[in-house]
Amino acid sequence: MLYRPVVTTTRLTILGLVLGVVAACHAPPEVRPALPASPLQLLGSEPLQVPENCQAVGSVFVAFTVERNGTTRDIQPAAAPPCLQQALTAWVASFRYSSQAGQVPASIEWLQVEGRKGT
Repeated sequence: MLYRPVVTTTRLTILGLVLGVVAACHAPPEVRPALPASPLQLLGSEPLQVPENCQAVGSVFVAFTVERNGTTRDIQPAAAPPCLQQALTAWVASFRYSSQAGQVPASIEWLQVEGRKGT
């Protein structure tokens, strides 16, 4: 005599639940889109003070990092006369931004503009 197991609704339900749990464990992780970086909001800075005898022309890029607390660090001005590099470094060091979720790389460009008075 052959033995035939009786398949019941309860056994099928349990089997379905077990297979569902196993499949869920092997499913790929949910991919969430990266959150956009929060915009930098400058809250304040000291005035830029370039010495009068500093001979600077053109433009200078200054790269820096904004910390979580809104302060700046790793200030790196591009090639320029030392007097201008020092002035730009001191100026960027005075920047205060709103709080950030993490460190944010940033940069500015200083551009010398000359004009005659009254024009």
